[in-house]
Amino acid sequence: MISLKAVRPNLQKIITSLSNTFHIEVAIFDNQYHLISCTPNYLEQKGETVHTPSLEEVLSLGNILVNQPGHMKSCMGCRFKDHCPATIEILNCIKFQNESIGVVALTSFTKEGHDRLTKNVDTYLNILKEFSDLVAMLAIQNHKKNTLIHLNKTLQLVMDTSKASLFVIDKDGFITYWNHSTLKLFSFCNLHTNSLSNVLPGEIIDEILEGNTLHKKYIKRGKFDIFISSSPMKNNDEFIGAVIQIEEHPNLKENKKDRKEIEDKFSLNHIKGKSKAIYSLKTKVEKIAKSTSSVLITGETGTGKELLAKAIHCNSHRSDFPLISINCASIPESIFESELFGYEEGAFTGAKKGGKPGRIELAQGGTLFLDEIGEMPLFMQSKLLRVIQERTIERVGSIRSIVVDMRIIAATNQNLEEMVSKKEFRADLYYRLNVIPLKLPPLRERKEDIEILAMHFLKKYNSKLDKRLIYFSSDALSSLKAYDWPGNVRELENVVEYAVNMEEENMISLNHLPEKFLYLDSVHKNDLIMRNKIKNIEITAIYAALDKHGWDVKGKTAAAKELGIGLRTLYRKIKAFETPNK
Repeated sequence: MISLKAVRPNLQKIITSLSNTFHIEVAIFDNQYHLISCTPNYLEQKGETVHTPSLEEVLSLGNILVNQPGHMKSCMGCRFKDHCPATIEILNCIKFQNESIGVVALTSFTKEGHDRLTKNVDTYLNILKEFSDLVAMLAIQNHKKNTLIHLNKTLQLVMDTSKASLFVIDKDGFITYWNHSTLKLFSFCNLHTNSLSNVLPGEIIDEILEGNTLHKKYIKRGKFDIFISSSPMKNNDEFIGAVIQIEEHPNLKENKKDRKEIEDKFSLNHIKGKSKAIYSLKTKVEKIAKSTSSVLITGETGTGKELLAKAIHCNSHRSDFPLISINCASIPESIFESELFGYEEGAFTGAKKGGKPGRIELAQGGTLFLDEIGEMPLFMQSKLLRVIQERTIERVGSIRSIVVDMRIIAATNQNLEEMVSKKEFRADLYYRLNVIPLKLPPLRERKEDIEILAMHFLKKYNSKLDKRLIYFSSDALSSLKAYDWPGNVRELENVVEYAVNMEEENMISLNHLPEKFLYLDSVHKNDLIMRNKIKNIEITAIYAALDKHGWDVKGKTAAAKELGIGLRTLYRKIKAFETPNK
């Protein structure tokens, strides 16, 4: 059913413009006699309630001139009978294909308006007719748009309920609809794109676009083994598109199984540690992994931001789709846009034939990991913000919008809030990314995890370097725990790898750690010696003062005063030294 109410915002703008141009009051009613839109003065004079018989007459006859409002036959029963504020009204029916969908009224509440309309009735009738047609056109367009949206959603729902991989192309080979199964299939091969030319071999595309019917035709392209069927769609014998179904070859299913095993290596269990900070972080990740909200991971270099991003992806509903990583610090500014958004054939000198999908397109259905986001150029930050807001992209050199569906995880070792205050990072992008903030603590703040991590890396490099090392010596572990680890977990891994290379027996001792740890151990030992010397001097001084003044309460009070310490402090130190009773 065509609804005028659905286009009320547009009608209000047009009514205001019409009223200002022709100095007339305007009102629009639907075929259920509801006031849809009007000028403020009309609402003030006549209110929202309408006299139904007046509108019924217009819907029946087509148009009416009311030259004496309140005194016409149709005014019987109206609350304004004999005292209508209007001086004149011209009403016209809004029609679509002989169906009455509403009424437009041009009204004046002044004598000057009455005289102007009376002298120019034909002109205002033409204006009213043109305006009625415009209102009908707006309503019809909105109805068609809603119908198309409904059909699109219905088609998408039908496709998504099918376990088969289905997609629809237009006459030029552009993919217009696809289901989840198709996304999974294409994302596995990193071939997801909106162009058929980047998915299937040229000879198969030619057959499809020529309108031929295909039934389970076998295609092998690298690791991409499928059976393809195509049903052409035609209008008056002219090819307008095709519905394509893809069935996986058993080999492809095995490849998916291998990929799943690889992803399992990056599960949450591979974030090692038992510290309170790591436990809290894992708990939070379990809560937010299945969300679609953006995540911003912060932490010093080497804390494991990429590993955490992979763990979030692998624990999400998007784990069957790709995780595409892009290091914003490693891409030259000149090619940043084409790397992120892709490009069309001929977009610039050296552009690849057939074009190339960008990282965002390749992440379709999955996760886009933007590492070192603080290094992204400012001009690209505004483009990324638009993608997050509108969920569409355009390849370089293209005017076609591609709808994208991916979760964004960003990471940085920089202080983005400080960068925002210095105008080095866009504030609006920062708030879009920082929906779920996750902070990885530096290794020096979770030293209880050092032994766990060291044993994990020992096992890893035992396997990699074919060694049989079992554990670390106590002095080696003490030295590792005493170090501040400016390079964090990555530096610890490098140290363990070095030690595994150096050791030939079954235990990593202090001598097999890098030289700086030997120096650190020496400093630690010298510190202990100095502490013991200071302690012995302190004991000697306290004993001497007590021997001088006596070991009773009075003597201890005098000794504490001589030493410049409180009496309670003296008692505590005596207890710590475990002095014999005297």
